[in-house]
Amino acid sequence: MKRYLILLTISFLLTACLFPPPPPPQTGSNSPTESLSPANDQSSQNQNQASPTPEAESESHSHDAPHTSDVDATHLEIGDGKYSTSPRVGYIFSCQTQFNGQGAAGNPTWLNGDGTWNALIKAVVDGSVSWPHSFTISIQNNQRVFTGNGLPDHTTGNYPISPSDDAYVYDRNPNSISEQNITLTLPATPTVAAQPSCMGGEVGIMLSGVVLFNAFDALGRDAQVHEVQDECDGHPQQAGVYHYHALSDCLADTQTGHSALMGYAFDGFGIYGYYDEDGTEITNADLDECHGHVGVIEWDGQSVEMYHYHATREFPYTVGCFKGTPSVRSIGGQGQNQQPQQGGQNQGGQGQQPPQEAINACVGLSQGASCSVGNMTGTCMTPPNTTQLACVPAGGPPP
Repeated sequence: MKRYLILLTISFLLTACLFPPPPPPQTGSNSPTESLSPANDQSSQNQNQASPTPEAESESHSHDAPHTSDVDATHLEIGDGKYSTSPRVGYIFSCQTQFNGQGAAGNPTWLNGDGTWNALIKAVVDGSVSWPHSFTISIQNNQRVFTGNGLPDHTTGNYPISPSDDAYVYDRNPNSISEQNITLTLPATPTVAAQPSCMGGEVGIMLSGVVLFNAFDALGRDAQVHEVQDECDGHPQQAGVYHYHALSDCLADTQTGHSALMGYAFDGFGIYGYYDEDGTEITNADLDECHGHVGVIEWDGQSVEMYHYHATREFPYTVGCFKGTPSVRSIGGQGQNQQPQQGGQNQGGQGQQPPQEAINACVGLSQGASCSVGNMTGTCMTPPNTTQLACVPAGGPPP
């Protein structure tokens, strides 16, 4: 019996040596989900449709890493004239290539003299004005529908800029903020187009209810550098439309990990904040020619892997071109301009935007080029009080 027990013990030990226990499951950055979404995935694979990510896998993307940054905000490259006629990283693929508008005429003291500027010492428009904000987002028949009055959910500076404001030395913006009538419909599940498309002056709509413009002023210069905005990075144009040219500091972001959704581009894709899933600040080098990439994000309550845009502190700040097919190119082009006053007239005659057909007729053309809309022939021009290049008939725009 004793000999039998000794043999049984030896057999058990040999079995343990020949068949070791399985290794523990992998965790952290080596998990399978992590390899599905590299931080700089610029390929077109799986971009055409959002891929739901199982909750267990998405845990590896919900990092608690604090936000970190290597971006030097005191030496940001100035984006003056950085438009292109095709998609290009760090540029705006602009439908408009001629810029003959008006802009701030001051001599900014935040320029470094070497082609860079210091965002930390830039002037800010004074004031803390509250507004009767109204803005809703709903999903109807696979469409995301936005309605609002164009007034922000945060305070703004005092506009027109007062001569007593130190910002007046650099920018004498004479425009007032006024209520708008915004109705916008975008795809709820956007898809990547075969080719990126150019952008007009307007880019999208943010969760604050404020319209997002591209990074240029009316002279084709870097608007963040040459124009002075308020503490929430906004200001009004001639029609009274309060808007941003970059990410507003008044939009709440996450404290750790991947940034929160900040708004939507006109092609339906989301615009997120400065930080990637590991908490590091995004730069142009991390993004493609349209200023986005593929990664795992929170989208309508689910963790999905899909294309999305990121805001950066570098020009062009938000969107460089449309990765999907834009549903609109101008909110004003749909007729949603300044709220009519009593009698049906727009205040001062401002705010009337060109029809969408007139804008489309000049896509890819330059200022002064011949164009046609239906049976009408005309010239591509930038009508007064707009930032859009549009086909204007001989004799000027219709009354």
